[in-house]
Amino acid sequence: MPFIERDHTADILMHVWGASREELFREAAAALFSIMFPSSMPRDAHQTIVCEADSDEALLSTFLSEILFFAEVECEGYASADVHLDGTTLKADLYGEPYDRDRHSGGTEVKGISRSGMKIEKTQRGYETDILFDV
Repeated sequence: MPFIERDHTADILMHVWGASREELFREAAAALFSIMFPSSMPRDAHQTIVCEADSDEALLSTFLSEILFFAEVECEGYASADVHLDGTTLKADLYGEPYDRDRHSGGTEVKGISRSGMKIEKTQRGYETDILFDV
C-alpha cells in the first residue's frame, strides 16, 4: 500500500508515493477509494476520465475531483483505476460497482481535494506528495 495517513486536525491527510508518475496518480486514487469506499470491488461500473492541466499538482487535483464528481453523479463506488499520462494529459479508467448503502456505508464522504501543501517531488523511491482530503 503506497500511501499512509498522517495526522491532521480536521481532514484526512495522505502521503502517497509511486515509482512513476502514473503509479503515484493510481495510488492517489487508491487512497481516495480507501477513504470513501473501503469495501468496493472492481465489478460492472466503469468510467473514463480525460483531463489536462498545466502542472502535475493541478492535474492530480483535477483527476481526484473528477473521481468525486463521477462517484456522486453516477452513484458508483470505485475500487481501482488504470492511469495513463502523456505529458500534461491524463486518461484514466475507473472500475467499481453501483453504490449500495448496505455495503458502502462504512466509508467517509470526501467533499473536495485541497491543493494546500500538495507538491509532487521526485525522490529516491520515485514520486511523492501529500494530499489533503476535505471531509
